[in-house]
Amino acid sequence: MAFLGKGLIPIICGRGLDVTLCLIQTFDMAEYVTIKDIAKKVGLNYSTVSLALRNDPRLAESTREKIQRAASEMGYVPSAAMKALSAYREKNRPHPIQSAMAYLTDMPRSDPFNSMVLRCARSKARKMGYELIEYNLRDAGSSISHFKSVWWNSGIKGVLVGPFVESGADLGSGWEQFIVVEYGYSVSQPNFTRAVLDHYHNMLLHLAVLRERGYQRIGLMLTEGLSDRTHGILHSAYLYEQVRRGWYAIELQSDDLGSAESIRSWVEENRLDAVIAHERQYELLLESGLRIPEDLGFSVLGWKGYSPQTPEYFSGFNTKPELLAENAISFLVSQMHEHAYGVPATPKSIMVAGEFHEGTTLRSTQVGSP
Repeated sequence: MAFLGKGLIPIICGRGLDVTLCLIQTFDMAEYVTIKDIAKKVGLNYSTVSLALRNDPRLAESTREKIQRAASEMGYVPSAAMKALSAYREKNRPHPIQSAMAYLTDMPRSDPFNSMVLRCARSKARKMGYELIEYNLRDAGSSISHFKSVWWNSGIKGVLVGPFVESGADLGSGWEQFIVVEYGYSVSQPNFTRAVLDHYHNMLLHLAVLRERGYQRIGLMLTEGLSDRTHGILHSAYLYEQVRRGWYAIELQSDDLGSAESIRSWVEENRLDAVIAHERQYELLLESGLRIPEDLGFSVLGWKGYSPQTPEYFSGFNTKPELLAENAISFLVSQMHEHAYGVPATPKSIMVAGEFHEGTTLRSTQVGSP
């Protein structure tokens, strides 16, 4: 086979007498260096060489340099396929804990929403190699200035600001030494980089689902507290969609959510065929004598998949706050890699969209014309 070029292997193709000599291109096997070859050369085992070629810090620097120098002298070239496989494994395996990040809130530890945010954020942080430690302003003797001192002395740079009890919270100045991402809108000052639910797009999608079911006169019951916490975005998205149709019915309430009589009066005065409202208002609607969905379609403003108190049979919009908690951590880690200290001159935000949850409190098929 002297006529064969370098890197060519002959194979016989065909059947019977119809035989053809085929050539396929391959590696020059005589010169292709493997990890086993390097291991034999340096007198170390395969796994040690593999770690050294990935520059793994678990090996002593002198050992890594020795193996890497030998690999270079032998003409070792990493396999592209093996590099891709290694990258895939690295991406999907839990990373060893590198350092800690802080989770700042003033919500009670027993609050199910705060517990969910912390649980999901902490799980994501651990997968990325960080421990997320809660610092709660409800604890005795706690203050933001005290926490900042603890973080600085502990080497904590990244801070996830979680939800706060009251909207419009002001956390003051002096954040130059920390990298901060805020979950949601409950803190108004400073204007941190944020991870937020895409409330505007979610409301438009929510209304579109109800339109597809044939509902025409859709009312929105919104508490003033939630409207403030979302910077009026839910309110404005609803008005935008409804005003285009020349009609709207929105009820802004205090957090007591009204009474069965007042809700029924509002429904009848506006001749509603569906309402978007809070979970607790479902019972008030039933108490008022309205049948759901026969008399009125009911859709939950924020269907809570994380809460066992949310009935599965409720129709509603799942805003995916759990997914937002995970993305908030990913965003914070990316900001740490960029060394984005302090309050940015131009804050950035990432948004997470939700999806409609199918239940039995709305008609399941389209009725009427859009």
